[in-house]
Amino acid sequence: MFRKINTRTLLVIFLLLALLAVIVVIYDNRHGERTFKKELFTVDSSAVTAITLYPKDKKGESLKLGKAGNGWEIVTKGKRVPADSAIIRNILHTLAHLNPERVAGTDNSCWKTFEITDSASTRVVVEQGGKVTADFRIGKLSFSQDRDMQGYGGRGNMSVKSHVRVAGDDRVYVIDGFLSMMFPGDPSQYRNRLLFKIDKNLLTKFTFTYPGDSSFVLSRSGTGWSVNGQAADSAATVKYLNSIVNTMGSEFADEGTIFPVYRYTLKIEGNNMTPVEVNGAFDESAKKYYLRSNVNRQALFGSSAPNLFSQVFASKNSFAR
Repeated sequence: MFRKINTRTLLVIFLLLALLAVIVVIYDNRHGERTFKKELFTVDSSAVTAITLYPKDKKGESLKLGKAGNGWEIVTKGKRVPADSAIIRNILHTLAHLNPERVAGTDNSCWKTFEITDSASTRVVVEQGGKVTADFRIGKLSFSQDRDMQGYGGRGNMSVKSHVRVAGDDRVYVIDGFLSMMFPGDPSQYRNRLLFKIDKNLLTKFTFTYPGDSSFVLSRSGTGWSVNGQAADSAATVKYLNSIVNTMGSEFADEGTIFPVYRYTLKIEGNNMTPVEVNGAFDESAKKYYLRSNVNRQALFGSSAPNLFSQVFASKNSFAR
């Protein structure tokens, strides 16, 4: 009799536990979004028309990346300059695949810890045709070492995680990757840094126009190159060509800068290509070098370092045999 009662009791307990499990599963399926989002938001990378940033270190200033025809532009402080489309494409790809790994905190009591408060975080607002499709904040970065267990003394890779909070949700989510690097507060980080790009196989002539009598012409002569009709050093010429095939600037000049008249010009010509013209100037008083080209007309590069200037405006002696 005892065994029969005991078996019945166990069966009832089992059925109750099974029913409870079913209820929990159903509840989790219906309310799972409240505990953990598989997707923070939905962004169609092809439909995004604007991305507005409110950097944490800019005290309320905004920086907008807006669609302009087939390209993008940077809008800040009432000024508009072209953006690098490749950078924007990378951002859009990241936004479209921004999925959380886990929840780091469930309410605002953890915001300060994860640097996700309004004042300590960078806010990003994404729009599609004027409609906001994503509004989130980027907070603290976390670093950890993923150790390679294969072999004694194996090195591990550094794992980087970002903390994110979505508008209307108090939870803090952990995202894989260095998300804050994608959204720097400096407008120049989104600009097109190209001075010019050429195919060295098409090149036939370089005309260097300098102050005084230092001008010269580097031209293709048969299978080699010559300077003002004299054979040029082949190794030096190849080195120069390789150094300028994809010339990028690293510093943009202040738009309010008053710079001297361009006294240095390089004209690059070749087969089946539009001539490239690069202008350069050196401000004696400011000790600053300036460059611009017809390839990226709206970019003025300026630096106190002569590296880029010297790289483009080579001397005649540098090609001597």
